[in-house]
Amino acid sequence: MSQPHQGDTDTLQLVAGELAAIGQRLSYLGSVLQTEAATRPQEAPAPPAAPQQPPAGPLPAYPTQAVAEPRRRIRPNLEPSRVLAWVGGGVTLLGVVFLLVLAVQQDWLGPAARVSGGAALAALLIAAGGWVHRKAAEQRIASIALATTGFAALFLDVVAATALYGYLPAPAGLGTGLLVAIGGLVLADRWQAQPLAIGVVLGSAICAPMITQGADALLIGFVVLLQVAAAPVQVRRGWGGLALAAGIPTGLAALVGAFWGLAFPNPVLVPAILVAAVLGVVIAAVTAGFLPAAERTAIGLLVAAPTPSFLAGPMLLERAEATATGAGMALLLAAIWAVGRYLPAFADWLPGRFLSAVGAMAVVATGQATITALDASSWATGLLCEALLLTAAGHLLRRGGILLGAACYAVFGFFLALANEVPISALLFSDDEGTGVAGLVAGLLIAVVAVALPTAGVRIGKVASLPASLPLWASAALALLYGTASATMAACLLVSESRGAFLTGHILITLCWVVFAIALLLRGVQVRHLRIGGLVLTAVSLAKLLLFDLATLDGFARVIAFLCAGLILLTAGVGYARLLTRQAEPSAQGW
Repeated sequence: MSQPHQGDTDTLQLVAGELAAIGQRLSYLGSVLQTEAATRPQEAPAPPAAPQQPPAGPLPAYPTQAVAEPRRRIRPNLEPSRVLAWVGGGVTLLGVVFLLVLAVQQDWLGPAARVSGGAALAALLIAAGGWVHRKAAEQRIASIALATTGFAALFLDVVAATALYGYLPAPAGLGTGLLVAIGGLVLADRWQAQPLAIGVVLGSAICAPMITQGADALLIGFVVLLQVAAAPVQVRRGWGGLALAAGIPTGLAALVGAFWGLAFPNPVLVPAILVAAVLGVVIAAVTAGFLPAAERTAIGLLVAAPTPSFLAGPMLLERAEATATGAGMALLLAAIWAVGRYLPAFADWLPGRFLSAVGAMAVVATGQATITALDASSWATGLLCEALLLTAAGHLLRRGGILLGAACYAVFGFFLALANEVPISALLFSDDEGTGVAGLVAGLLIAVVAVALPTAGVRIGKVASLPASLPLWASAALALLYGTASATMAACLLVSESRGAFLTGHILITLCWVVFAIALLLRGVQVRHLRIGGLVLTAVSLAKLLLFDLATLDGFARVIAFLCAGLILLTAGVGYARLLTRQAEPSAQGW
């Protein structure tokens, strides 16, 4: 058999190339047609257009995959039908509220007739919404507006029957309101309509204060029921907007109720606020666990839920009861944090940022309980003790967030100590009264926390990233110096409240600072930061010696201060030189 000629081979290769190019073009056109059909499913098919001739020249490389669907512009749904439906529903709901209130003011009919009339109107609206939803699916917004108005009106009718007319006792009214709210939210879940759920919750929560005419315990109870009824639906459907619509009114009602109780005391008001706070915290945790996309919403609900209880306890309760409520809220938050951090079953359930927010709120609750339990003169001591305990906990658990809470306590405790336990006037004026045992304890706590907090931060540096900036370390050093100085002066004045004790205190303060500087220098032979700190402290000690002690001390006290400081510095200089020599000898021998 004869072999094919070179010309025939070239022709076959050209034909194969043309066929491959045609296949690429057909794939590209098919993908374009599929994309157009997906983006415009309701358009009538256009008449076939004349095929365009491919451009001359080299063939382009057409993609074989479908082209991404272009983004659609988000337009607000402000069609006249939607606006009219929602505005009409709102106006109707307000009309129901005004009718219920006016019936009481004008004494129209009896309570039973008023409640029955409101329930009948609400039932008609709900039935109309269901009929429109079944018969005219294209008028979905109208059916949702009718059903929303009906369920909100029925809920408000229950509120009026309980708060205005006294026709229902409080437990029965709350139970009936819960059933009504559940019915509206179940219908919203069945229709998959978040606007219906939000409308029922918000419409009821906004109009309920107009009927109760005050932020009393009954109003808080009804609003809490709305949040409880909305929780399963928001978790099932993932509706973050419903979580906000149910949580914000509850927090506002409890917050206003805390101030309402000052003018209108009610023994049931504080328990209602506490129940709202506890349920709000639990629902926020459930929202964060089941709706990871709504993490910010859950954090907002967490921050807002316990805040009214922080105010209601100190304002409306005795000190012991207010302390107990604050401690209970702190324990609840700490328990949620510990469960989310250390129980394997919940380790991946709650997001990390939500747990950080829980820990921060637990710190706030603990501080609030501490301030409530103690007098103003002991606030600094209590906060500094808690800062020390949190520092130990952060070191043991290797958690930088706990150390951050300890730092907050330490800062507030330090500034409160400046105002009460260890004022700066006690160090500057000899005729000022001593700070006593409280000043001694506060000064020691300041010094210990100033050492323990950065030490714990360095020890857990491999586990938690902590900021290592110069201002933070300088602040800790200043707190250490001030704490030791205050404790030393307080101890001297406890022995004798005289000028001699004041001068002795300053001598000991200067010598303590010099000893601290030398210790840092000796420890800083191979650590640059400690060596710099020792040099800075030495300069501070000399500045105090020359600027303050020279002007304040007199006679024998001045001589003692300068002689002791000078001898200590000379001895330290000799010892430091020997230490440097010993450090240099192994290097020289190794060389």
